[in-house]
Amino acid sequence: MELKERIKNKELSIDVLNAISTMSFPLLPEDYVEVLPYVYEYGDKTIKENVASSLGGLPVEIVQEILTKTDDQKILAFYFQYYLKIEPDPEMVIKILNNPASPEALFALAADCNYSEVLNFLVNNVSLLKKNKNVIPILQRNKFLDGFLKEKLKEYQEFGILGEKRADTVVETVKKDEEVRKEQIEDEEKVEEDEDDETRALREKLIEEAGKEGKDIESDISVKEEELEEEELTLYQKLLKMTVAQKIDRALKGSKEERTLLIRDSNKVVAMAVIQSPKITEQEVVAIAGMRNVHKDVLRYIGTNRQYLKKYNIILALVKNPKTPPDIALTLLNRISERDLKFLVRDRGISEFVRQAANRILRSRKK
Repeated sequence: MELKERIKNKELSIDVLNAISTMSFPLLPEDYVEVLPYVYEYGDKTIKENVASSLGGLPVEIVQEILTKTDDQKILAFYFQYYLKIEPDPEMVIKILNNPASPEALFALAADCNYSEVLNFLVNNVSLLKKNKNVIPILQRNKFLDGFLKEKLKEYQEFGILGEKRADTVVETVKKDEEVRKEQIEDEEKVEEDEDDETRALREKLIEEAGKEGKDIESDISVKEEELEEEELTLYQKLLKMTVAQKIDRALKGSKEERTLLIRDSNKVVAMAVIQSPKITEQEVVAIAGMRNVHKDVLRYIGTNRQYLKKYNIILALVKNPKTPPDIALTLLNRISERDLKFLVRDRGISEFVRQAANRILRSRKK
């Protein structure tokens, strides 16, 4: 674009730059999207302030289209900074990162941010991580990265998903698997010793509920104990072969890995056993609160549990989850900060009902 070159070469007068910065110059919206970053860079303090004020008037659809197609790294870096810090919008940041022309430095900055949508995008995009391996240690150090995503990164490295596995990592993984198997066997041998009265009562209650729902808990899938301990079976396969009673037992007393798989079990009672496990951690609850493939009763349980509702990150995860029952989400919205309410209003991934309610609350707080 000739105008960009003229701005770079300082061929335009201050009056013309001022007119462009206030969007009073005869240009099309798409032209403004492309030239404003250059006007900002080469303008004085007043012009920079004008540009910052004018950006909000750009049509979002046109900005999105240009940011997903342009190969101009200056434009990408400029809007990245704007949407990440000045006018936070995780959706636009992700669109910029999806552009193959995005400078590598932007991924490092994104990995250091506190927006869950951006962090989810980075961790779940394996091909992107392979190309930008310097992002991985930054993500691992990010204090805003939840436990579920940290575990995912760890698994990537342990199983060589992002590259060749290191020999010591393989040995560690084997040792860890052996320790988990050992713990499981010990747990099964000492059920009566390890169970306190409260856990035992909960287990019996859940098994009774499963029976009332018409499940044959003793012969759900007939399987011998020795088959469950065969080395070639993965943890997922072992759990799949268990009866409902055995699954409830593992949900209440098993490892974090077992809980992560069982929370998605098709049997609601098994999933409820996971969320009521005395071993479950806050990080696990945050991850579950954001899951879209868990039973609604699990989300309702979290949303009515006083202990869990003392944690803001759990409340926010529930509100952002479109699977959370509307009455729970609406009640929790009143606890959301103004900053996060602004994100919710723009988040197309949540339910329209919650977005509108967030907008109403935001407007009422500004009065």
